[in-house]
Order: sequence, then structure tokens, then C-alpha cells
Amino acid sequence: MGSMSELMIERWSAEPVHVEVGFLCPVCGHPSAAFLEFPGDEDDHIEEVSCLNPETDHEWTVRLRKKGGFYSGQLEQHHDVKVSVSMLDISDDDWDEPLPEPGAYGIFLDAMQEWRANVSAIGEASGASSRNRMLFGTLYSIGEAYFSDAIIGAALGDPEVQRRMLKLDGLKDKQISLETVLDKPDIVREMVKTTLQGLSFHSLTLVNWICETAFGRAILPHDKIDRSLLMKSVNKRHDCVHRNGNDKDGNKHTDIDQDYLRKMGTLFERMAQSLESSMRDAEVKRFFEDLEAQHDKGL
Repeated sequence: MGSMSELMIERWSAEPVHVEVGFLCPVCGHPSAAFLEFPGDEDDHIEEVSCLNPETDHEWTVRLRKKGGFYSGQLEQHHDVKVSVSMLDISDDDWDEPLPEPGAYGIFLDAMQEWRANVSAIGEASGASSRNRMLFGTLYSIGEAYFSDAIIGAALGDPEVQRRMLKLDGLKDKQISLETVLDKPDIVREMVKTTLQGLSFHSLTLVNWICETAFGRAILPHDKIDRSLLMKSVNKRHDCVHRNGNDKDGNKHTDIDQDYLRKMGTLFERMAQSLESSMRDAEVKRFFEDLEAQHDKGL
């Protein structure tokens, strides 16, 4: 089997499975429902699901299990409650991963301007506000979209960046036959694209490593306090998206107030600016290196 096929199989096997979970709340009887992602490389997974009681929502820990290709669920606190788990078919035979958006930085700046306006318009003083958690998640979505488009776009357009990307897990140990190279001259470019598209760009440590490896400059702040704030925000984002704002011990995050949101927005803007500058500097450096090489050849 070719290296590209093996890579694709590895990616597919690790892809999350989308499931719909439903049950009746043991306390109030209101329905509880959620669309969840079951990690493809796990057989046992835990999520927090709230009921749809409009007055007081009750949150429950649901343990999802996979066995023999079938999925089941159980409430940790009430094993007798029936939990339905249905796989969702989100496939589309005509779907292809879109190419990165051109002008990613401009799109990012426009999105951030609108996001800041929303923080002022609908953000709340309480650090436990669900609106603030929504705005926090949106900030990460804006940043993730920019990092993805900027990094993948740069890699697709520059063989030197592709060369540096070969240090990524999933690529550094790959071997390609000469026959494959002859049949598919763009095989390295496509493998780099496939690998990058499978990454989670909300993992700031990973994004920082990619930027430092590919463009020669880290984007995380040097200030220890700011850096720590960003690192802690990664797990906080996960808790807001998957646990309704609770950490793994069931404690609610109560510090996502408007000041926190604005501070995080500033840090994301600085990271984007740093990445943009490092990509431009790398382009200028390669331009003069190519110019010098042509001069040495007498062209």
C-alpha cells in the first residue's frame, strides 16, 4: 500500500465520529440532547450533557462506549436511565476540504473587529455567563480559522515551507517510492496539505511549534503571565465547548468576564500579527537568497 494511502487510513481511523445523545432528565423529566464528537481512536469517552429545562438545567455525565462498531451510552449517576446514541451521517460524496482563503489576515482583522463589538454589546459582567462562554468559543474559532488558512496557504505555495513541515508527526517517518513520485509529482505537497488539514489549530502549543519550525519565529508571547493565560485558555475552551463551562472536576469557570475576553482578544491579535510578520520576513529572505543564487549562476 502506498504511503499516501497509509496516511489517509491513519487520518480516517482517528477522525471523530459524530453522534446524537438523548435521554430524559432524571430530576425534572425534560429531554436532554446533544450532538457530540466521539474520538475515533478511543473506545470510552465522557461528556457533560445538560437537560433542556428552560428554568433550571441539570447537567449529567454521560459515558459513551464503542464496541464492535456500535455505540452506547450510560449516565454515570443513574445507570437505569435509558440513553439513546445515534451515529450521524455527515458525509458528502461531493465534499472536498476547501483550499485556504486568500487574504486570511484581513479576514481575521475584520472578524476581530466585529467580535470586539459583540463583546461590548452582548457580553456580561458575570464571569460565569453563558454569553461570555459563547464569545470565548467564537474567539477561538476566529483564531483557528486564521491559523489554518495562513499556515496551510503558505505551505501550499512554498516548497521550502513544505520541506520544513516534513518534521510533523505523520510525515517525518514516511517513505515514498520513486514510482510514486513519478506518478504524482505533487505527492509531498498533497501529503503536507492532508496532514495540516487534520490538525487542531486551537492547540496553541502545536501552532507555535509549526510557526517556529516553518517560519523561524514562535508566536506565543514571551511574557510569562500572558503565555500562562493562553496555555490555560486551551483547556478552558475545551470545557466551554464540551462541558458547558465546567472543568473535569465539575467546577464552573467563573472568570470569563469582559475584561478576560478583551485580554484574550489582544493576545490572539498579537499572535496573528507575529505569524504574519514572520511569514513576510521569510518571504523576503527567500527572495534575496534566490536573487543571490541567480547571480552566482550568472543569470
